[in-house]
Amino acid sequence: MRHLKISQDIKNLNFSKIEENLFYYRYDLRNIKPLLKSNEHDESIENLATFNSFRGEVYENIIYELLLQYAVENESIKEFVLKGPHQNRIDKEYKTGLMIDRSLQIVYKSNYKDISEFDALFFTEDALYFVEMSTSKKTVSLNKRLDKKYALLKLLFPHLHIRALIILTEGTVGLRRFPSYCTIWITKDLEDIDFLKKIVFNRKKNGFKTSFNSSKFIEAYTIEHKKFIYFQTLEWILRRSRQAKDFIVDFSFLKSKKLMNYFDIYTKLYIGFLKNEEFKELVPSYDAEILNVCVTIEKINSTDFDIIYYVKNINGKLRRVRLTKKETSIKEKELDGFTNAEVRFMKYLIEDKYYLTLDEVKQIKANLKSGLKQ
Repeated sequence: MRHLKISQDIKNLNFSKIEENLFYYRYDLRNIKPLLKSNEHDESIENLATFNSFRGEVYENIIYELLLQYAVENESIKEFVLKGPHQNRIDKEYKTGLMIDRSLQIVYKSNYKDISEFDALFFTEDALYFVEMSTSKKTVSLNKRLDKKYALLKLLFPHLHIRALIILTEGTVGLRRFPSYCTIWITKDLEDIDFLKKIVFNRKKNGFKTSFNSSKFIEAYTIEHKKFIYFQTLEWILRRSRQAKDFIVDFSFLKSKKLMNYFDIYTKLYIGFLKNEEFKELVPSYDAEILNVCVTIEKINSTDFDIIYYVKNINGKLRRVRLTKKETSIKEKELDGFTNAEVRFMKYLIEDKYYLTLDEVKQIKANLKSGLKQ
């Protein structure tokens, strides 16, 4: 049951049977309404991005509705998770687990923070499929997101095979780069501009009743799974990686199968801290007052790892600093992003025993490639 066969309705994007349901979904219309009301034919990059984003939202909802019908007709699908107007509970106050968020999407939260979102989830006899849909013709960013979702679901459902169903539109490039656990479906583009306008100006909020009420269709909160606690796991990795008596960092621990899975979820793992004056010695051109410096091992791509510094400035800004033979790269991080939340958490773990010297960092970096080689 590894590969699913696309239905004709999905392939041809035939949504005539489920068209009415699409008016009950939640859409972000703040920017698209004035754009569609305007009589001017504005094709600026900003407006094009706004329109394409909205079209992508509607496309996702069309595919989800068609997948509901597909699940009814496919005996191999045992359970299918409801979202949008079809589900009946919004989990505003729940701290950790699979749930429906305020925008009626399927998410996994840890400590109230969204770890990952899933366009759809369904179960077969021995596998869990997560669904990713996109109207973008380029697949690089989508491919990057897959590793995290796949690794997270492996932790939550260790007894199941994890598969991905990727649904894209005609003309999409890079299809051969997807991992072997993916099944790829190609559909027609959503080109009905008049219908998109109807969605914007005729959206409905009340009175929807789902017809998908058999035992096959389940609510997110009812799904039993292992728990993954995001920040406490980061703390455990830091403490455990520094326990080895004979090594600065325990590479045998970091390259274990479980930890490689964590690299896919976090991208980087924290291994200690660097004193401010030593960082200034390492990067004399750094031009801001420093609060603290976190040292991480970051997964750069599928085979390469490197030492990356996350520098919290006194003014509150966070920067990612990477030193290579060619250059010193310094990039600002988003204030509301995951890395900022991680660094805020890590400051409570600062102890003398977790500080690294420049010589120790140099030694770790030198051993990094062979140390984490699988």
